This record gives sequence, C-alpha cells and structure tokens, in this order.
Amino acid sequence: MNIRATRREPFGSAHFRIEIDGMRETGAVEVIFPEARIVAGTDGGRAVQYGTLVLKRGVTASREWYEWWNQARHAHGELRRTASVTLMDPHGKDVRRWTFAGSEPVAYSLSKLDAMSSLPLIETLELRVGGFDAA
Repeated sequence: MNIRATRREPFGSAHFRIEIDGMRETGAVEVIFPEARIVAGTDGGRAVQYGTLVLKRGVTASREWYEWWNQARHAHGELRRTASVTLMDPHGKDVRRWTFAGSEPVAYSLSKLDAMSSLPLIETLELRVGGFDAA
C-alpha cells in the first residue's frame, strides 16, 4: 500500500536531499522554505508572491554555491536553475518533493569563525524562486 495514504503521523524533517541543476555537490544541513502568499494581482485577479529559499551547508572544498552566486552578481543575464528539495522517510525512500523553477542567488553568507568553538563553518545560499510545485 502507498505510504502516503497509510501514514498518519508527520514525517520527520531530518532526512532530505537537495538538487540544483548543473551541480554535483549540493548536500545541505538546513532548508528554509519560501513563504508563498496570495495577493491581489494587477488585473484585479490573484497573484502569488514568493519569499526566498534558504539553503545552508557545512563549508567543504566544493565552491559550487559560491561560484553560482559570484556569477550571478557579475552577470548581466540570468543564471536561473531549477532547485528541488526531496523529503525522505527514515529508510531513505522519497516521500515528497518540492521543485523551485527559475531559482537564482540573491544572497550568500558564512557563519562566524570562532576559535573557542568546534562547530562547523556554515555557508548560506539564498535563492529567489519563480514559483514551486509540490509532488
């Protein structure tokens, strides 16, 4: 039987996978989903206004996130990609997927360096999204 139809308790938030078109190393430790708000459109109808998708991961030798942001801040054209977040059950099976089309970097940051701490250095990539679908 389908796990989505039979499971009554909520899924945990610890098991997920990030994918961004054209990137090989997109693991993350935290995802903050964008708010999607219905607002009045310019033609009297309804429109949707999206917040940003925030991705956080430990700094590694991979420079893919920084390079994408760096290209976006220097480029005259758009560098949009599709980003997706897949929620998995504790056994690693995909249970829900959110796809964010037309994503592009709007902010990049690093956590503080602290000689008194053993916490990992975290890089944060904030993306403007053109919309999303949930499956």
